[in-house]
Amino acid sequence: MSNPHCNPFAALLRPVHARRAGWIAAAIGVLATAAAGAQAPLRTVEECLETGTDLVTLPGAAGGTLSATGCRGCDSLRLKFDQRTRYFIGKELVPYARLREAASKGTVRLYVFYRPNDKTLTRLRLVAAGTAK
Repeated sequence: MSNPHCNPFAALLRPVHARRAGWIAAAIGVLATAAAGAQAPLRTVEECLETGTDLVTLPGAAGGTLSATGCRGCDSLRLKFDQRTRYFIGKELVPYARLREAASKGTVRLYVFYRPNDKTLTRLRLVAAGTAK
């Protein structure tokens, strides 16, 4: 008869079995998480229209709506401002008046970010002078 408490080989195998059980539990957890994540549909949170200052009608003050199009002859988007809309020149956060002033100095690339579900502006980003990004 073999007594597992006295068998030195059984004592050596216990940690191996414990580690194997841990790895199996971890693998099952990863697979369950992946399966749950695969079921969750992706949704668009924000879209961006790459345009120019010549194709966007900026109102005199932040508020109301903005009309923007990606090209001449393309359909126009009417987007509304809200209190959380932010304005950038390059990477610098600026007041709306400064962005509008910079936009009035010529045709410059303008990125218009908005939420597609309610057509609300989230950000306006004017490319800074001397940068192409």
